[in-house]
Formats: sequence, structure tokens, C-alpha cells
Amino acid sequence: MPLSLQEIDRRVARFVWVEQRRFEVLGGWAATVAEPDVKALLATQAHHHAWHASLWEGHLPRRSGHDRTDAAAPGDDALRTFVDALRLPDATLERLVGAYRVVAAHAIAAYTAHLERSTGLGDAAVARTCRLVVTDQLDDWRQGEKVLQSLLHAGDDVDRAGRHLVHLERLLLDAGGFAGAGVHRP
Repeated sequence: MPLSLQEIDRRVARFVWVEQRRFEVLGGWAATVAEPDVKALLATQAHHHAWHASLWEGHLPRRSGHDRTDAAAPGDDALRTFVDALRLPDATLERLVGAYRVVAAHAIAAYTAHLERSTGLGDAAVARTCRLVVTDQLDDWRQGEKVLQSLLHAGDDVDRAGRHLVHLERLLLDAGGFAGAGVHRP
């Protein structure tokens, strides 16, 4: 079923907000992680998210009066709670679980679902951005997952990763998913 202009507007606004937060979180982590390969990965990919946010921002509606200065849905405390929990861990393993097994996976799924509901001329520019961002983020996810797997040395590492994944998944579910309630589900 095609999306209305207002639905596209809300989703794109949330995409901007989430990509800006991903830039902030990964950039902040890049400054504090000890592992040089992780530091380089996070710094590089933080800039990818800043660029993705700017691409999405170019689609923020002028037609429906959305405020371009704050793309987050007003009063979306559950999403802010999720982002706060994502930022929280000091350990590299948990950080990478949040960044790649939770956020990247949900972002790719949400963007893909959005692309599948695109209808042509009315949202062709948004669909083009979506294709570009999905391709870029798949590459980033593969790199991040590879580094994450290199940190799983023992059963305790897997247990820690699993606990953190479950914690973040529950918070993201409470927030309505990556891009809003039901968005990541076709």
C-alpha cells in the first residue's frame, strides 16, 4: 500500500533524527575506544551517518510545515530512551552490538521496507536516497559485524552480547522500531 505524503514526511523526519544520533554516538565512541581498528571504523562510519542525515534532510517537507530544525517526533521519549541506552556502555563489545546487531539491522530493514512501499514519481527522489543509503549501510554493517565477531572470544562474550542485544531490542520495540511504529515491518 502506498504511503501518504504525511507518512513519508514523518518517516523521513525520523530518519534524519536517527541518522544524526548515529553520527553523534559513533563519533563519540570513536574518541574513546582503545582498539585502533574499531576507532577507525567508528570515525569513518560516523561521517557516513552525518551524510545520510543530510541526504534525508533534503527531503524534509516544505509542503506540510514540518519543523526542519528538530526532526524527531515531538514527545518521542521512548526513542530518546533507546538512544540514551545505546550510548551508555563503555565496553567495545556492547557498543558494537548496539551499533551493528541492533541499529544497523533495524535501519537497513526500515529503509528497505520504505523503499518497497515507494510508488514512483511522487516519491522518486526519496526512493533514490533510500537505495543509496541502504547500499552504503549494508557495506558499513558488514564491516562492523566482522569487527564485532573478532571480539567474541569466549562464551562469556557471547552471553554479554546477547544480554545487551535483548535489552536494546526491547527498548527499540517500545519506541516503535527504527522509524516509527510498524515502519520496519512491510
